[in-house]
Amino acid sequence: MARRSRLDGLRGALRAIERIPQAMDAARTETLNEWADAVQNTAEDRVPRDKGDLWQALDQRVNTHFGRAEVGVWDPDQLEYAMYVEKGTSKMGDQPFLVPAFNEHRRQVTRTYRAAFRRHMGGG
Repeated sequence: MARRSRLDGLRGALRAIERIPQAMDAARTETLNEWADAVQNTAEDRVPRDKGDLWQALDQRVNTHFGRAEVGVWDPDQLEYAMYVEKGTSKMGDQPFLVPAFNEHRRQVTRTYRAAFRRHMGGG
């Protein structure tokens, strides 16, 4: 009887191990998307809205294949202006919106990933 329960426990452990790669991929995708959404929303809240539509040019790119998420401005009409706003010029002070948004959400990535991995492994 003891031998049977050991085998059942081993089978369960092996099934759990087989689920690890899929759980890691799903947790990574979930984390990348959640982080990009959070950074984009924070940057949109921080960006000055007194002139132009810079806040509407903020966008995110998530590449789950390479495990990469980016938030920024890729619109060529807004790109140069975005840099001037973020870094300032000799005639205009800086009004950073992207770097503070990245910094604000940097620490959440590890916690978000761990929680998502546990959920995808069936651990709640």
